[in-house]
Amino acid sequence: MTNPISRRALLQSSLALGAAGVLASCSTAGSGSSGSGSSAGSGANHMVPSVDGPLVVGLANGWAGNSWRSQMVAEFQYACENQYKSDVSKTIITDANNSVDKQISQINDMLTAGVSLLLIDASSASALTGVVERAQQQGVQVVSFDNAVESEYNIIVNTDPVEFGQIGGEWLASQLSSGDTVFMLDGVSGTPVSNGRIEGAQKALEDAGIEIVANAAGDWDQAKAQSAAANLLSAHPDVKGIYSQGGAMTLGAIEVMEQRSMSLVPMPGEGYNGFLKKWKELKDASGWASIAPSQSPALVVTALDYGIKALRGEDPGQAPKVALDVITQDNLDDYVRTDMSDAMFLPTNLPDDVLTNLFG
Repeated sequence: MTNPISRRALLQSSLALGAAGVLASCSTAGSGSSGSGSSAGSGANHMVPSVDGPLVVGLANGWAGNSWRSQMVAEFQYACENQYKSDVSKTIITDANNSVDKQISQINDMLTAGVSLLLIDASSASALTGVVERAQQQGVQVVSFDNAVESEYNIIVNTDPVEFGQIGGEWLASQLSSGDTVFMLDGVSGTPVSNGRIEGAQKALEDAGIEIVANAAGDWDQAKAQSAAANLLSAHPDVKGIYSQGGAMTLGAIEVMEQRSMSLVPMPGEGYNGFLKKWKELKDASGWASIAPSQSPALVVTALDYGIKALRGEDPGQAPKVALDVITQDNLDDYVRTDMSDAMFLPTNLPDDVLTNLFG
């Protein structure tokens, strides 16, 4: 992770796997884990008694519908097989296809299978609270991340989605004037990440006197956002900016404007390599500027790290702060990978050969 950058500095610099229940061996260590009998020093509900020995780790993925999630699973597998191979003996990876009931059932199956550590990217922030508490009562350490579970019985590892939205919203407002109009391209409707980003961006824009004329869910997907942007630009052709909370969605909006020979308006993005490559092309050609607060798929590795530390008796707190990476006009070249697939997200912990196998 890069060092967090102050919002003022940011503005200044910007202005100038499919199938459920797949088991995979992560090392040659034995699959069992033995309890030490000691409880966490803090006695907090987010902790369970510490254990010795190799761990069975479950990753309950609520949805695998885009390349961020595919890369997230790959980041998890690579970390288990390399950085954490002495701690992890086996992994169980599931995909709930955005079904709360299916994810609860998959988690219950993992508990029966004897996981020691359960990582959750949730299909619902609230509906999984019961199964999370059940896991904690069984001595399973739970860590949720990205779309986290709102429960005191798990560690929550996340960047701040409101801050993410605020950074992009403030930057966009700095490019516009009071009274200007914009529309918003949102993520998957109803998810905590999308809602938080909307909240942060909306407040920043409204505080600056910018009028938001419409919203559309783009699901962080380039094709869906391209369709949504086409419809919104037809209805609101005079907008002065677009707030997009995802890099693939920003790229989709740019493509619509270019196809219609429209002058590009300011719009923030994210660390999606396809967008970063397009941003670099536009920056080099015309000086077009953007900003990209970025939640890396490697967030799952941070969650894994905190979970292992908790099981070894180290209390990270119930919600340890995770800094956002922020890509600006000044540091874009440090992040963009013009030699790699559009589909990957940056920053990443994965080596080039793994990324090539994953994305081509």
